[in-house]
Amino acid sequence: MALAPSSAGLTFQQSSWLALIGGLVSLLLAAASGFIAYLTARVNFRREVERIREQINIQKDVERSAQIVAVKQKYLAPLRYYAQRLGLRFGELKRKFESPENGRVRGWFKQVKDHVSRDKPMQDAPYGVWCCYEGVFSVSTIYYTFCYLQCVRELLAHVPFREISPFYSIELERQLALVEGALIWKDGEDGIWEPLQEVIGDTFTSPQGVRLSYSEMCREQDTGDAFRRAPYLRPIDFYWQQLTPEKAAALQGVLNQLVQFLDSNDPQKSEKLESILRVSA
Repeated sequence: MALAPSSAGLTFQQSSWLALIGGLVSLLLAAASGFIAYLTARVNFRREVERIREQINIQKDVERSAQIVAVKQKYLAPLRYYAQRLGLRFGELKRKFESPENGRVRGWFKQVKDHVSRDKPMQDAPYGVWCCYEGVFSVSTIYYTFCYLQCVRELLAHVPFREISPFYSIELERQLALVEGALIWKDGEDGIWEPLQEVIGDTFTSPQGVRLSYSEMCREQDTGDAFRRAPYLRPIDFYWQQLTPEKAAALQGVLNQLVQFLDSNDPQKSEKLESILRVSA
């Protein structure tokens, strides 16, 4: 006996199959929509994670840049200034030592030595006045020397770039070592001995971590106790007796090389290069 047709002209079995197929299609469409929604959400999530990561990296770069700027201002700016001033002074000394002024200029350093050592203290005028008048060339030369060595001591004691820019730190220390070596010659007999360079840098740093001013240095040379005056004696001998025009030219050259390094190398750019090299390694 045949099944009675439905009102739409379909049999009950045909209607059931159509309903089943329609349900399956709906399920497939729902599954496809869910899968597409999942993929979209996953892509959006990844994009959001990347965006957050990029923001974090940007923030880190900003903080690192600010740190480098602060460190440069604290350590490199004074180092460059005194390296340049001292280099220029060695150029002046070379010219004066090669001229008829040689004896007069060395005599200024001898006067400083006699006063600081107390072998022959100045009597005619207060030492502070002499330091800012006739003796300003010799005393300011000593001042530039001590300020430079104090800057070096601060850098080597704190190595501020070792963590934030290691490549730059290594090359900077190499440049400083070249100047340190140039201040000593004849197997260490002449020049400013390496340990004394460290002592000078420490002596010229106040308990608050500040370099001595010119007037403070003159006052120490004039009235300071023997332990404060002693570090000045060897550098004064260096300028009074040992420095030759040829050695002055060599020292000017190595200091100019240091200044050129500071002008042409940026620790921030070096840090970025290091990051690229680490990623590509």
